[in-house]
Amino acid sequence: SDSTACQLWLHSCHGMQAAELQAVLIDRSSGLTVAEAFAAAASSSEDMLGLGCQIADLDLVTVPSEQDTGTVITSLFVAEVCCAAFPSQQWADMAVVAIVPPQGGVGLRGTAVAGEESGGTAGWFIILQGMPAAQDIVDRLSRLGCLRNDLPQAFSLAGEGDCIIGEGAYATVYHMRARDGTVVAVKQMNQTADYESIEREVSTLIELQQSEFVIGYYGMFWRTEAEQSMFSLVFELAPCGDLLYKILKTGAMTETTIRPIFTGIIEGLNHVHAHNIVHRDIKTENILLKAEDCPVVADFGLACLITDEQQMTRRCGSPGFVAPEVCLGTQYDFKVDMFGAGVILYFMLSKEMPFSSPDRDSAATMRKTVKCSLHLHRAPWDEMTSRLRNVLRQLICKSQEDRLTAAGCLEHSWVVGKSEKSSGKKEKTSST
Repeated sequence: SDSTACQLWLHSCHGMQAAELQAVLIDRSSGLTVAEAFAAAASSSEDMLGLGCQIADLDLVTVPSEQDTGTVITSLFVAEVCCAAFPSQQWADMAVVAIVPPQGGVGLRGTAVAGEESGGTAGWFIILQGMPAAQDIVDRLSRLGCLRNDLPQAFSLAGEGDCIIGEGAYATVYHMRARDGTVVAVKQMNQTADYESIEREVSTLIELQQSEFVIGYYGMFWRTEAEQSMFSLVFELAPCGDLLYKILKTGAMTETTIRPIFTGIIEGLNHVHAHNIVHRDIKTENILLKAEDCPVVADFGLACLITDEQQMTRRCGSPGFVAPEVCLGTQYDFKVDMFGAGVILYFMLSKEMPFSSPDRDSAATMRKTVKCSLHLHRAPWDEMTSRLRNVLRQLICKSQEDRLTAAGCLEHSWVVGKSEKSSGKKEKTSST
């Protein structure tokens, strides 16, 4: 595991027995970071090394031994983290990583984001050798949901100019570069975000990181701007932009060309749904492209666990992509995402939306969505394969019961690429 690539010890001030470990009070009054303040005040004698520790899932734990299977020291989610050089007379080039759990177990509201008086008052201090190793551990902790406020030190603009990738009312996305040269997309919120929404999005992203078809997540940062706390989220860079931009730029695509893109989208949704998560805002702008035919599902700001009864009563999504059951305010499930995926497929093939109104009237679009009359016996659909029209009908349909699941869609004959037999039509290879 990369979390055990270097040896980690708790500072001995926490205690020398697993059953007796205690967090120690931190200093926020010095103007230094928590790690710098600890390094300036703590013992650096040869007995400063306490119990060995390691990162396991979303916890910091003691290293297992013959007598002990490993004790959980602290949860890592939304704990504040930072690092600093640690002077030692015994060993050269030592460093300390500070982990400050939220006060009262109330998530971001118990961190310095909500004001220093609200932040945690006790922390855990890990001793290790080398600042580069300490920075690597902090980066790893970032990917596990820890909170940082050193964005300018961790990332720099990737080129000349402002390096803005996208800009909206709520956030600006920058093309930036990490210390190790990795290029990333940094989404800086322009407004104070709802703490619970940020926590839900970050925990969702962490849960879903095992799929190549879900956007990579690198960390959560905060800053103070005009006496307000603002968040930034760091993601892997998708160099080819979003799917909407691609279609508007290149026009409608062919069945053969879009199959790997659509399959990747469904692979991503299958992974999301397998973790009992509903995305709830599947649309072309939220499908990013790592390569021209390699999509990732992104923007999990509206995602939630399907077991979250309060969230699952919300009517949310984007007109034109949102499913009929959401428009009607009735109960919904994973299949709202599949309806959106069907609309994406329709749009990729025609550069049109199935239920949009000429004047972009959201209410009219919702009414058409509820009616859900799909007409595929006209151009360009009459020139496409029957298998393609079949998968569209099984995705863009009014009945949730009749709609394909992600797993079922991956087994559909058009998705797996079976040749057309019943009709004389073959897939076109030139753009429609």
